[in-house]
Amino acid sequence: MSARRVIATVAPKGGIGKTFTAKLLYDLLQARGRHVAAWDLDSATGTFAVYDDAIKTFDLDGPRETNSWLDDCYRDDVDDVIIDVPGGRIDDLLRTFGDNSVDALVSAVHSSGREFVVVNPIGVMIAETVTAQVVLNAFDGTGARVVILKNGRFGDIEDFVIYDGVEYSGERRYGATSDLATSVGAETLFLPCLAPRLLAQVDGERLRLGAAAGSAGVERLGRLCAARVQMYLSSVESAFRGTSLAIDGSVPRRGADR
Repeated sequence: MSARRVIATVAPKGGIGKTFTAKLLYDLLQARGRHVAAWDLDSATGTFAVYDDAIKTFDLDGPRETNSWLDDCYRDDVDDVIIDVPGGRIDDLLRTFGDNSVDALVSAVHSSGREFVVVNPIGVMIAETVTAQVVLNAFDGTGARVVILKNGRFGDIEDFVIYDGVEYSGERRYGATSDLATSVGAETLFLPCLAPRLLAQVDGERLRLGAAAGSAGVERLGRLCAARVQMYLSSVESAFRGTSLAIDGSVPRRGADR
């Protein structure tokens, strides 16, 4: 089914790839013709807002009367609302709804007629993995769709042994986070990695990822680099196909999530 969504990139710790994921979704969704409203909830030091002038900011410490991302949820001309939540500030987001309640947050989104997709990127280390249990436990039973996103920047798909678990001398070790994700019906996806050198070149030229894959990328990075960025974006779109992050908005039906 096709859905209008709020997609929130969150994590109990910073430096795990939330903002990069938000940037990817912002570009890919727009390239597909989806109408996107994007918000950086760290108006002081957030790096999502500087990605594009159209990205708005909301100060989690500011007055509650100001316009916020929730207003865009009620716009008929917006397909997806992306909110990039500062690392470790999920509780601050909840407090904007008055009672520190996850249920109140999810209810507010659902009341606007949207699916709520919570995306938590993780790395391969313990500290980058087990903290996802906070998100899984918080949103369990709320009706939100939770996506655990293995960030390929930190390792290949088989390197996430803390998350997946591993057999050692006939004994299964680790894997508690994966087991929890399965039990609460969360989706687990792998985000391919864009070559760090190429990503640095794109950033150095102050190009959006989508622009780097097009004529601007050809002019400023060269045809080969632009083609590599395009191939990368295509691989991400393929990785998200059939999931709650599907770029065309075709999210899976409840009970059919993978």
